[in-house]
Amino acid sequence: MNIDLVLAVIFYLILLIFYFFNKDKFEVKGKILFIYRTKLGIKLMDKIAKKFNLILKPLAYLSIVVGFLGMGFILFVLIKGTYALLFIQGSQPALAPILPGVKVPGLPSLSFWHWVIIIFIVAVIHEFSHGVFARLYNLKVKNSGFLFLGPVLGAFVEPDEEKLQKSSKKQQLAILSAGPFSNILL
Repeated sequence: MNIDLVLAVIFYLILLIFYFFNKDKFEVKGKILFIYRTKLGIKLMDKIAKKFNLILKPLAYLSIVVGFLGMGFILFVLIKGTYALLFIQGSQPALAPILPGVKVPGLPSLSFWHWVIIIFIVAVIHEFSHGVFARLYNLKVKNSGFLFLGPVLGAFVEPDEEKLQKSSKKQQLAILSAGPFSNILL
């Protein structure tokens, strides 16, 4: 018996029970996307944005630069990896999914709980950072929450989209780049 499979079944059963007890608080789209909105963490986002604004404002510029450099780097890796797969016999893929039970050459196997904990940490820090930078520029964060796209877990913050559209390009870029930048720092 595979313990990871048993733990996955237990985990998803707990989520299913949570869903049935809180059905009215979920928004369901297309019978596959389940969105649960909360206000969790919004006060902390506000507090951090106010307390550390002298550090965060210059960090916004760095976040934007790192974001563009990161996109360029990933594009290079994808092009190089695609070229290698097409033209170099026996080459390994440049990218591979890090999923429980999927063996990636050169890496140890990932257990189900490692995967859940990693996704949780990465998603929370990523989305929290978007929220902190939104609050830094006085954009209201309407909600935070988590979602399920089928069995895949995710998190989100929901800034006021209309005010985000009206903010400066620098502010928009800072808010959008804050999540990936925080993941790079992590």
